[in-house]
Amino acid sequence: MYDKFSIATVIVIAAAIAAVSGAAAAQNQTSTMPASTAAPNMTLDSIKDLYLSAWNQTKFNSTFSTFVEPYSAAGYGVYEEHGDVFTPGETIVLYVEPVSFNHMPVLDDRGNTLYLMNMTADYTIAGANGTELQSIEDVPVGSIISHRPNTELFFELTQENPFPAGSYLLTYAVTDEVSGESFTLEKEITVAETVSPSVA
Repeated sequence: MYDKFSIATVIVIAAAIAAVSGAAAAQNQTSTMPASTAAPNMTLDSIKDLYLSAWNQTKFNSTFSTFVEPYSAAGYGVYEEHGDVFTPGETIVLYVEPVSFNHMPVLDDRGNTLYLMNMTADYTIAGANGTELQSIEDVPVGSIISHRPNTELFFELTQENPFPAGSYLLTYAVTDEVSGESFTLEKEITVAETVSPSVA
């Protein structure tokens, strides 16, 4: 099912493609038309403005998350994936790409406008029978001040406490401290004494 973010993004991209295609068709039909009058009005900056407009009207959520190898996330979309089966004592790292977080304007000491992005998370670990085993609250996961209202942002949710062998449900509640909005991710994992290479 598509969410509002996906639909809004498709609309923005479709509008840009339509503008470029329309201009190309008009130029082909009228070869004497000056290039300056046939060019589309849309620029990368105006397309980004449309994207940010859709971004600000979409609920804070995550479009992608996956377990990754510890210390492997080197940038947005750059990581080494890990399966959902772990060994006892292994560090569990969830890589998350949030969208529609807010940008709070702040001023630096020279009066320049910067943008604050700030998120926290609560972790809950439950056993296979639903019994809550541990809860961790208000963990800082991302606080950035940028010159631009960034939209490509990732963070990691790390669980280092040892787990004995068994099945678990990990629930992550992530809060955008700027807007006050939250979303929840639920991940099932298995902790096994030995992990087959096919599932690691």
